Amino acid sequence: MGILFCVMQVMQQYTIKTYSREVLENANRLAGFAGEYLTGKADIVAFSPALLTDRSPDRVLLLDRDSRVLYDSSEALSQRGKIISAPWVLAGLSGENAVRRTEENGLHFVQVAVPVYSGRTAVGVLLAKASSERLYTYFSHLQYRLVVIGISGCLLVGLFAVFISSIFARPLSRLTSQIREMSETDARKLEHIRGGNEITELVSAFNLMVERIDDIDNRRQEFVSNASHELKTPLSSIKLICDSLLQNPDTDRAMVNEFLEDMNEQVDRLTRIVNKLLSLTKLDSSAVEETEAFNFSTVNLQILVQNAVRALSPLAENKNIMIETHLPDSVFLRVDSDKIWEAVYNILDNSIKYTPPDGRVYVELYRDEENVYITISDNGIGMAEGEFTKIFDRFYRVDKARARETGGTGLGLSIALSAVELHGGYIEVESREDEGSLFRIVLPLTNDL
Repeated sequence: MGILFCVMQVMQQYTIKTYSREVLENANRLAGFAGEYLTGKADIVAFSPALLTDRSPDRVLLLDRDSRVLYDSSEALSQRGKIISAPWVLAGLSGENAVRRTEENGLHFVQVAVPVYSGRTAVGVLLAKASSERLYTYFSHLQYRLVVIGISGCLLVGLFAVFISSIFARPLSRLTSQIREMSETDARKLEHIRGGNEITELVSAFNLMVERIDDIDNRRQEFVSNASHELKTPLSSIKLICDSLLQNPDTDRAMVNEFLEDMNEQVDRLTRIVNKLLSLTKLDSSAVEETEAFNFSTVNLQILVQNAVRALSPLAENKNIMIETHLPDSVFLRVDSDKIWEAVYNILDNSIKYTPPDGRVYVELYRDEENVYITISDNGIGMAEGEFTKIFDRFYRVDKARARETGGTGLGLSIALSAVELHGGYIEVESREDEGSLFRIVLPLTNDL
């Protein structure tokens, strides 16, 4: 709006200047006739018809060299015989054109003074006065219309903005209302809300977030339930043994030793569960704090795998399981040796536990241009394809009965996956029921030194 007013002001000034030049041109035209009158070559009768044209000013005064009015076209306001010595009249007598704008009784005029020549000599001055009120009136009306149009336009734009905002605000209001209802009820998913693509994407993103929260909550509840169950079992056994000993104070020494051995096994089981949980807690903390909990060093993975195999050899020998290794080359990688060792140890331990006596476990280490691979395979009980992802869940066991016999906690593979993922790697699984399983640890060479 302000720009329009500025443009209008410029147009008004330009129009007034153009009109002033037109009045000046007409005054110069009349000055040509007036020169003949002042030098006596023509009388007033010859000069007057020149004033009767449509281009003539509203009032014309003719002054001689002494600034005395010789002619005034206005009979009612005639200044004939009077001397006018205004500065702009003197400018005309000196041979200059003078233009000024005046306002009289609220009306606007353009006044000019032009010299009257006889040959090259200025013999008088011609004053012309023309009304410019119609121009000011025109621009005043134009300004009024512009204000009306501007106000109307602002009102229309405001109404349109309110209408558009209501269209966009309605689905957002419904979305807010549904979210508020979700916080007060058991509803955990937003219904479909009609709206633009942005609203649809917002609802979809919110539903996805809710699904992930539900999944995390379900996993948390399942974890707490499983952990409680795992801890409750050995505690119940210990409690039962203690009650038996207290209720039978005359129990012979051999029986007491047998009870103490059972109790010791349950304490060992509790210790394993607690240690596994502590390992998972440290890994989760490392994931949150990124690399702050890492102890990086350049490690020869060949030696690391050999140490893990050596640590589990007694367990394999007890079941008469042969561990074959293929570790042809030294492979150096910058890793946290404790975490990678624990990953290899847990997977190898898992393979030995789920492989029947007289079975075979094969361990291989190799690399290519992008990754390092640690493969652990067995000819054990295997598993169905649908369990490939579940086996990495905490406390999940393929064969729960056998796991309890072997002392499994269901946490080993979860710890292994977390440790590998913290190094930017992953674990691949291949398995068939009653044929065996293969676990492949893949570590990127981005930290290779």
